[in-house]
Amino acid sequence: MNYISNLKTLVCAGLLTVAVALPASATRVLTWTDGSPNRGTRAEAAQWFADELEKRTNGELKIEFHWGGALLKPKAAVKGIGAGAADMGLVLGVYNPKLHQAYILGDLPTAYSDPWVSTRAIYDLVHQNEDMQAEFANSNLQYITNVTSTEIQLICKDKPVKTLDDVKGLKIRGIGVYGKIFNDFGATNVAMPVYESYQAIDTGLVNCTQIYGYAIPAFKLQEVAKDITKLDWGALLGLAYVMNKDTYNSLTPEQQKIINDLGAESIDYYVEKMMLDNDVLTNNPNSEIDGTKVNIYEFSDADKARLLEATNKYLEEWQKSATEAGIDAAALQSQFQELLKKYDDERKAKGYPWNR
Repeated sequence: MNYISNLKTLVCAGLLTVAVALPASATRVLTWTDGSPNRGTRAEAAQWFADELEKRTNGELKIEFHWGGALLKPKAAVKGIGAGAADMGLVLGVYNPKLHQAYILGDLPTAYSDPWVSTRAIYDLVHQNEDMQAEFANSNLQYITNVTSTEIQLICKDKPVKTLDDVKGLKIRGIGVYGKIFNDFGATNVAMPVYESYQAIDTGLVNCTQIYGYAIPAFKLQEVAKDITKLDWGALLGLAYVMNKDTYNSLTPEQQKIINDLGAESIDYYVEKMMLDNDVLTNNPNSEIDGTKVNIYEFSDADKARLLEATNKYLEEWQKSATEAGIDAAALQSQFQELLKKYDDERKAKGYPWNR
């Protein structure tokens, strides 16, 4: 009887210990806000990040996605995540230029448009430059990693653009400075989120939209527009995955390291998939996207050079605005160019990491 009594006592004590220990190892759900739909390469890469986070933390951390701006609209993401309305998610510098005057340097065209080179360079720049770090900290954000739009292209309905001069008179949904430059060449720049492009083209509100190769099938734009012009023109880099600073600080050092490691690793995972998906334009002998026939054109080298040259005045405007905001714009730009060259040289010498 004493044995049974003692056994019951031990079992009860053991159960109590387990019950007390459970909350410490319970799963913590982190809310993720994203303005894009839950499809396409970037959504797959975000899911990979979430799956790896759950696996590497042994289920301690799990991400709950809120796609399509269901939790926070894209323009509200910076302030919303900083205030704790979401734990983490995607923020775009172009939607908050006054909050990210240093970071939007990455949204200006450069001579380097390779997605891996540019994403690696901006990732290092944020981690190494004090002005960059201060911008995220001032919004109560922890920078996790960078994504990229990849090269900006053009898709039109009914009116193909075969040369730069063909944009004159067209209504084109533009992307930041890229839209302004098209406006300089005679187009009417229409500002709207990419999420509204399908309806805008379908209804005739715009003739064309600047877009990225992988995003054409993601937004099903080939259903309403058939003429695609390869510009291979720069890439938006002011797209970051961030976390609320207080949420990040509440994690254990081990959990923080896992998130930091995933941030670095996700660049190669993401860019490799993006470049494969961009083959929808690069290697498309049948000129079809998801079974829909399209026409693919390409600007001449001379027209591409004209586009890059037209960037200079906007770079000067950025320098002036950033300097007035207390940013060492000249040093930031120089550092960025050095990093771009560093990774471009590495790419040329060694190839991409996933092919080594």
